Amino acid sequence: MSRVPFSVLFLGWLGLVPFVYAVAMIFSEPGTWPTFGFFDSSPEGGTHILERFGAVILGFMGGCLWGFASAKDRAPSLVFLTATIVPAFIAFIAIQPDPALSCVWLAFGFVILQGIDVVFQRAGVTPDYWLSLRLPLTAGVMTCLLVGALHG
Repeated sequence: MSRVPFSVLFLGWLGLVPFVYAVAMIFSEPGTWPTFGFFDSSPEGGTHILERFGAVILGFMGGCLWGFASAKDRAPSLVFLTATIVPAFIAFIAIQPDPALSCVWLAFGFVILQGIDVVFQRAGVTPDYWLSLRLPLTAGVMTCLLVGALHG
């Protein structure tokens, strides 16, 4: 694994902020954290943020892998392209009436995504630094989602 470029590292870790913010909401008194009217400022609002943002990020990460698999000088592989849509499909079915159940589904989706990341890295599809970036971020996201699952 190689060194992650600063801009990639900075934005990657910045993407973890909404997850951590949501967990802080789960462990705080209602009204403690501002949500600007988008979510209830309560533990339940924190779980909803985990659910919604988790689904968006899971689908986004599949899109990143699609970009790597279909890069300019690469002949797109049906197997790799198919693997890239799995995270978005899981994100779609993860949204359930019970946000805690959604968090479980999303955690499962991030496990699958991590497996795809490893396969793509070994196949030379992703940048050399990819797993150095993805492993700690995925661990952080999954920890937050599991907190949301246990809260509900």
